[in-house]
Amino acid sequence: MATKSNTQNGPVQAVELYQFDGADVWQEGDDRAQIRGYFPLSPGTPNASEVSGDDLMLVCIEIEPGNYLPSHRDSNEELLLVTAGTVEATIGEESVELSNGACAIVPEMVPHGLRNTGETTARVVGVFPNDELTATFEETLMPFGTDVVTIGGDTS
Repeated sequence: MATKSNTQNGPVQAVELYQFDGADVWQEGDDRAQIRGYFPLSPGTPNASEVSGDDLMLVCIEIEPGNYLPSHRDSNEELLLVTAGTVEATIGEESVELSNGACAIVPEMVPHGLRNTGETTARVVGVFPNDELTATFEETLMPFGTDVVTIGGDTS
């Protein structure tokens, strides 16, 4: 397997995924449509590290019991990995329960959302094969004030 050296970012570094101040995200009018998002490997986003991949992005979210990440479509395929708690992932027309250590694939532009069905805070890592992501929600997402949110990409 060939690998590409990423010299622009210097030596290999460890990054604690949840050490940064998260961004509270919600939809107005629905007290349960809220999460806390972290973008640890996306330079240029608030409170992120300067570590990044050339062709990779991580989005980390925390969902309190009973709350959910509203349905949306992403511009890239996504690997969802639950690192704590239990969520119901709805992907297209299907739903599946994912607990700590379980993962699921979301195809590009397929509507999907997550609901915390457990009794503790759920933590989910989304892995994307690109350093830029555009997520289109069905309703306006706050604090962004829009239903289309772009993260990452060229920060120069």
